[in-house]
Amino acid sequence: MVKRVSLYSVILVFVILTIAGCKRFREMPAEMEGNYILYRVEYLEKKAGDIPTDLLPKKMEAYYTKNHVATYIDGFLGQFSLVQIANLRKRTVTTMLSFFGNKIYHTGQRGELPVGIHPLEDPEIIHSRDTVHLSGVPAYKATVQTSGRSYDIYYTREIDIRDPNITTPYPSIEYVLCDFQVQLSQLKMRLIMENHQEKTIDTSVFNIPEEYREVSHATMEQIINNLFTKE
Repeated sequence: MVKRVSLYSVILVFVILTIAGCKRFREMPAEMEGNYILYRVEYLEKKAGDIPTDLLPKKMEAYYTKNHVATYIDGFLGQFSLVQIANLRKRTVTTMLSFFGNKIYHTGQRGELPVGIHPLEDPEIIHSRDTVHLSGVPAYKATVQTSGRSYDIYYTREIDIRDPNITTPYPSIEYVLCDFQVQLSQLKMRLIMENHQEKTIDTSVFNIPEEYREVSHATMEQIINNLFTKE
């Protein structure tokens, strides 16, 4: 009797784990309802390392669903692409980089900023009741004080997504950003919402294409930094 109970228990546990595993790794549906935002990119300096910023991309596309966020920046006549894909449940971010035929990616640890994104130093974020409208969306002001400087950013409460900013240095802000600053390696940018749409999103934007190969955090960071310096 003991052997039968033991065997039954093993089989039961195996079945439970198998079912749980199927749920955990099941594919996303082909489409999901979400939000699309087109950001205008303004560069805060004339050069990023050795690269004149007037040659760099002027737009960033962002896709928001309940559990995922993806941002896309493309430039250099299709020869450059930087993508960040956030899994909001796992709180991880995958950075994908394509440059002149080379395609690589790295997935960070839970709570880790995307590769190359500079964290804020001892930030204090002061929220305000002041609002503006960006692309018809009400946006609330917050003042960021860090490293001896101060600047304003804006976020909207119109998009209901939990923890949408883990791809940015502002993960503590619970709402989608409309106007904010970020530094990637030597590249200092301001991103401003130009267009917002509620739409059906093709979930392939959250996938890593098969042709991308995985690299370490150190390798990805070195390559991103090298993009802004002369060989």
